[in-house]
Amino acid sequence: MCQLLNYNSMSVNTFFQKLVPVDKKFFPMYEHFSELIVKAATAHLMIFNQEDSTLQKELFKKLRTLREIGDDLSEKLFEDIDKSFVPPFDREDMNLLTTKLYEVIKQINGVSQRIKLYRPKEIPVEYKDFAQLILRAGEQVKLVVTELRSLKKPNKILKACKRINEMEDEADDLYHATISNLFKKEKDAIELIKQKEILENMEGIMDCIKGVSDIIKTIILKES
Repeated sequence: MCQLLNYNSMSVNTFFQKLVPVDKKFFPMYEHFSELIVKAATAHLMIFNQEDSTLQKELFKKLRTLREIGDDLSEKLFEDIDKSFVPPFDREDMNLLTTKLYEVIKQINGVSQRIKLYRPKEIPVEYKDFAQLILRAGEQVKLVVTELRSLKKPNKILKACKRINEMEDEADDLYHATISNLFKKEKDAIELIKQKEILENMEGIMDCIKGVSDIIKTIILKES
């Protein structure tokens, strides 16, 4: 019975999509979100390359502002998704995509705030490599989201999602190698805890980015 209702619901949606134009206002909003992610990932990398404390403070401030913009944008998306008569794809998936995109920005800001509060004495060079990897993955998110307008021709999206998965695997390897080195080299227990937590949250950013990739692949599967 549930399967029948679900089928009928899909049939009704398909019927309305043929009669009423799909609401395309969401594409620019999602693209704006992806641009925020690239800006946040860029500022995040700059923190690791910046030794001037004054300039670092400006970057911390910038990331907090980007997170606040992302918060407002996600609320607007949730509201508009609920009101949209003919959304471009499944509402539940749109809500989940919005959540996943926001989580990326929130997690990036979370790492920056930990650096600001914990003030680690030293930042291992591997952290900069991790931040660079996060930026590269963020750029793939932007590519994927920009291509949402072309769901019927998903080749570019699928290639970018594959690259994100490869980067996530690369991040896992980097995480384990860095943790191993950290326990070997760091003798100060407090510093070890600080650096370990920062690194774990950086890995969390890559997990969030993979979450974006996974939901977009689900959207493609449903729309194909």
